Amino acid sequence: MTAGRELKRMQSAKILKLVSIATLLAICLSACGRSAQNASEGSSISLPEPPEIEQRQILGDSSASDSLEVTLYCATDNSPELSSVTRVIHVKDGDSPLRAVLLELLNATPGGGALLVGSAEAQLTDVEFGCGVATVRLALDASVNRSDQDYLLLYSSIANTLLGMDGVEAVNLLAGDRSISVCAIPTGTFVRAEENAAAAYAQTQVESDRFLAGGGASLNRSALLYFPSSDGQYLLPEAREVSFSSSDYALALIDALKSGPQARTCCFAAMPGNQDLLSAAPELSVSGAGERVLDVGFTSMLPSYLAMAGVEPWQLYGSLALTLLSFIPDLSALRISIDGVYVTECAMPDGRRVQFEDGLMRREDYAFLIGSCARLYFAREDGTLAAVGCAVAQSASASAGSILRAMIAVDDPGIEGLTSVFPERILPEDILGVRVENRTAIVNLSGKFYARCQSLSAAEERALIYGMINALAELSSVGAVSFLVEGRQVDSLAQDIYLKSALMPDPGLVVDTSN
Repeated sequence: MTAGRELKRMQSAKILKLVSIATLLAICLSACGRSAQNASEGSSISLPEPPEIEQRQILGDSSASDSLEVTLYCATDNSPELSSVTRVIHVKDGDSPLRAVLLELLNATPGGGALLVGSAEAQLTDVEFGCGVATVRLALDASVNRSDQDYLLLYSSIANTLLGMDGVEAVNLLAGDRSISVCAIPTGTFVRAEENAAAAYAQTQVESDRFLAGGGASLNRSALLYFPSSDGQYLLPEAREVSFSSSDYALALIDALKSGPQARTCCFAAMPGNQDLLSAAPELSVSGAGERVLDVGFTSMLPSYLAMAGVEPWQLYGSLALTLLSFIPDLSALRISIDGVYVTECAMPDGRRVQFEDGLMRREDYAFLIGSCARLYFAREDGTLAAVGCAVAQSASASAGSILRAMIAVDDPGIEGLTSVFPERILPEDILGVRVENRTAIVNLSGKFYARCQSLSAAEERALIYGMINALAELSSVGAVSFLVEGRQVDSLAQDIYLKSALMPDPGLVVDTSN
């Protein structure tokens, strides 16, 4: 009897357990059913919203104080070698990262200024940066009373440091807007770091002895060639190795200019490659003030060629002046003549007319026209995006807001089948401001921009949003993009793409058509 009662008790407990499980299953199924019913009635399960961006009216372009970890290559006292030290450099809002790094380098030399005499702020006059090329312009006295080995050490220190930074592919050094020779031959442009400065100097001595002795020896140097941009606004630098068979460097550089650009399609050769418009070989002379001047004479056919080819005189003169004066050692000025008459003035693209006293053209006369190249994004007919190299101002290539405004301003990249990603009648000023912080670009759009987007199709909206995001992500400081409209978050610009969270670039949408 006892065993029978125990068996019944165990069976009852098992039945109760099964009933409990069934009840729980019924409750779950009931809840799922209600959820499905609610979904069918237009409701959905609420998901947590991403953290909201602080509502603020961002006007103009800015960035939070950025920190760069950079390896500085410093000169050491009484030594021909460079020592390296890694430092974190803080770049203030609006400052140039290249300039900040250079000031840190030139002020941080062990021994209290072995690289430069005087303060770095006074010696560093400018840093040009475009198309991956950094041209460092020092005061003239940076090369005075300095041995060849010391100057090469200074050049190597600067070049090695900058070549380690994102986007820098070539470094040129000028003192008083002149290129300085080492061992009586051009230093050229650094496109790779020199790990052993003493060995580099010894190699330069060997090259100089062999080249200047004649006997058919050639000299290979990387030189900066400047080409006019296709949009008629800028002169773009391109670093290229050029072979020189004699110390008449000008002819070899002019021949290289005639061959046209090789690195990008948004610029062209200002001189024809199939005809010679020079009246004689370029000739060096010394002015009454003791300056080295290069005379370049053209035949009377030059004006006809320029008119027929659609080349503006400033494009040819600037291409020659920047190329020759950035490479030929100790050259102070260029003097261009047409049929024996010196060119004494030139109309610039901004409408100004620049006068050349005694016909002397200096590098500074054209340096303000040096631009850069940025990868901008345009829509293809199939809904994908195309990345196109376009000429922009130097400042635009490193500014998030300027990149977007340049995309709006370019509008037509001149390639069949590509159109602007922006709706009609959008203007550059509709980008009210862009703030970059923590590798996120916060883009503040105008109300008009938002209104123009309301009629976009899903494909047009996608091209617009990711065209902007991918363009901004070309900057090393940007990894994601958030959008505001008049300082406030919106769900979307049109219909499909949710904008209340930061978006990352989509490389899968891109077909690259640039060089």
